[in-house]
Order: sequence, then structure tokens, then C-alpha cells
Amino acid sequence: MTFRFGSALLLIGLITLVVFVLGLSVQQADVRALLGGAALCALGLVLRRRAARSAASPGRFRMLRRAFGRPVPPPDDEA
Repeated sequence: MTFRFGSALLLIGLITLVVFVLGLSVQQADVRALLGGAALCALGLVLRRRAARSAASPGRFRMLRRAFGRPVPPPDDEA
């Protein structure tokens, strides 16, 4: 849920930054659009990073993880 909310904030921030650039091209730029877009992008990135860190990695590709020296998560007991 947090990852999706962060993605939504990131998308809204990018749209706001595009609106700022379009306003800048016609000499009617608003600094609030720049600051708001940058703040939303930063908040979205922070939320996405925090959610991705707490998510458990799947059990797929264990051989590749071992080959590259990355830690392999313990198998899940779903029986």
C-alpha cells in the first residue's frame, strides 16, 4: 500500500513539474508548482524506498543470488 501511494505521489509530482516547465516556456511560471512538484517527488521516492526495503524478497532466482554473492532468504514453509 505504501509503495503504491509513493508511486502516486511521484507521478503527481512529475506532472506538476511538467506543468511548471510548460508555464516557464510561455513566461508564466509559478514557483509554487516547482516547489510542490519537487516536494511530492521527494516524498514519493522516500515512501517507495521505505516500502521496498521492508518487502520480503521472493524465493525465485536463488541460484543467481548465490552466484553473485547476495544473501539467500530462507525457504518459506507453506505446507
